[in-house]
Amino acid sequence: MPSSSDNSFIPKRGPVKRKQSGSSRQVYIFTYISYVLMFSTLLATGGVFLYGQYIDKQLDEEIANLNTEIGSFSGEDLAKVTEFDLRLQQAAFRLDNSVSVASVFEALQSATIDTVQIERLSLSREEDEKFVLTASILTDSFDSTIFQRGVFGRSDVISDEISIDSVDTNTTSNLDGGGAVVSSRPVVNFTAILEVPLENVPYTPTARPAAETPLTVTPPILNESATNTVETNSVDEESLEANTDTI
Repeated sequence: MPSSSDNSFIPKRGPVKRKQSGSSRQVYIFTYISYVLMFSTLLATGGVFLYGQYIDKQLDEEIANLNTEIGSFSGEDLAKVTEFDLRLQQAAFRLDNSVSVASVFEALQSATIDTVQIERLSLSREEDEKFVLTASILTDSFDSTIFQRGVFGRSDVISDEISIDSVDTNTTSNLDGGGAVVSSRPVVNFTAILEVPLENVPYTPTARPAAETPLTVTPPILNESATNTVETNSVDEESLEANTDTI
């Protein structure tokens, strides 16, 4: 007797087979970063190694060149260079300490008042520091002496250290033809010691003007056609003289 299941309208299915899915490949960004860092480190290490080899090669070449130069070194040449350098230093030092003596006398002249007369003057230089002027001065009164000292002190060139010594008062008499005293006036003699620092009177060279070169005029070279043209266009001498008389 057939079972009820054979008469069922639901179709029968065989056993279901499950398909095996392949394993999924998961990629993480941290893995990529790790790979990049690893390869970068390898490349950097190789680059540093090659660069170190290059630097060592250059160092060896420079050491070899230095040894070659040391072998060809001459003590006489070094002595010549040292002597020449010493002369250059001395010349530069002398140029830096060059002074203008004319500026000293100009400053002394501008700082001397009208009632003062300089009888004797001596000038000496103390190394590269200053000039010392010793002047024997003649004036008419003590007031002129004091005023002259103040003028010296206000000078831009002369130092403030001014010494006035050997002040003496005399009388000067004016005689006539017969030897009689006509008039007399008091005279004050004193010695002034002045100091002028060298930095106040530096020497400043001036450029010489360029010599004027004479102008040379080269006459033009005329060919035959030009000569004929000049002769054709020349002015008659008689008409030129007539025009000149009219003017």
